[in-house]
Amino acid sequence: MLKQTIAPMLTTKQTRPSFGFTLIEMVVSMVIIGIISIGLINYGVISSTLYMDSKYRLSALEEARFLLARFGRELPNSVPMSPRILGEGECIEYIPMLYVGEFLPDQLDLSVQHTETVIPLTHPIRASLLAKCFIDAKQPCLVSIYPRKSQELYLGANVDNQIYTLKSVGNQSLTVDESMLRRPLTPSNRLFVYQPFARQMCATAQQMRYYPNYPLKEAGQGVVNTEEWTPFAKQLSGSQPVFSLGFNGTYSSTASMKFSLKVNQGTETVEFMQNAQILNGQ
Repeated sequence: MLKQTIAPMLTTKQTRPSFGFTLIEMVVSMVIIGIISIGLINYGVISSTLYMDSKYRLSALEEARFLLARFGRELPNSVPMSPRILGEGECIEYIPMLYVGEFLPDQLDLSVQHTETVIPLTHPIRASLLAKCFIDAKQPCLVSIYPRKSQELYLGANVDNQIYTLKSVGNQSLTVDESMLRRPLTPSNRLFVYQPFARQMCATAQQMRYYPNYPLKEAGQGVVNTEEWTPFAKQLSGSQPVFSLGFNGTYSSTASMKFSLKVNQGTETVEFMQNAQILNGQ
C-alpha cells in the first residue's frame, strides 16, 4: 500500500517600503509651510517698515537741526530792532550787521560848514572789517545810531532817524556823508554798520525759503518777494503763524523771536518750537 506524502506548501508574503505622502500629510505640510512663509514675509515687512520709519525720522531731525542752527546763527547777528514779522507770521525779515562799535560823542565836530562828519571811535578798527561797504559805490553801507523803529532801518539814510551813509573808514573813526548839527541821542554811544540789504525766511509751499541779501527797496514783501531764494527745508507743515516776536524790546533788553514748525518725511513728523534771543541792547 502506497503512502502518499503531501509536503506542506509554504507561501512567502513580501512587504515593500511605502514611499510619498498621504493626502493628510501633504495638506498638513502645506499648511505648516504656509504659516512659516507668512511669518517670514511679515517679519520682512515689519523690518523694512521699521528701517524706513527710522530713516524718515533721522531725515526729519536733520532738517530740523539745520534750521535751528541757521536761526541761531543769523538772528543774533542782525541789526537791533530790524527783525520783523511779515504777513500772517509766515516770514521773518531782518538786516545782517557788519560791525558794532562805540563812539565818542564829545569829540564830534558839529558844524554847518561841514558836508560830512567824522565819528571818532573808542577803539581802533580794521578797515578790512568793512571792506564789503566799498565794493559798489552805488550801494554804500549805512550807519545807525540808536535805532528806535524797525521800519526806519529799511528806509535808508535819514538824519532825523540817525541813520547815515558811510563814506570812509579811518584807523579809529568813521566818516559819514551827512553833516551832523547836534549830538545823536543814544544811551549807550553805540553805532551799527550794515549793508543796504535785507534777508528773510519764509515758510510757504511746504518749504522754508531763505532769501539772502536783497536790496532794502525790495523789503517788506514777504512770500511775494521775487528775489532769488534757496530752500532750507522741505515737507513742512503747521498752522500759522510760524514766526512771532515776543516783544520788540528796547536798547537795554532783548527781543524774543519764537517759531514753531513741523517737518514731514514719509510717515514721520517732527514738530519743534524754538526761541531765539536777539540782543537789542548791544
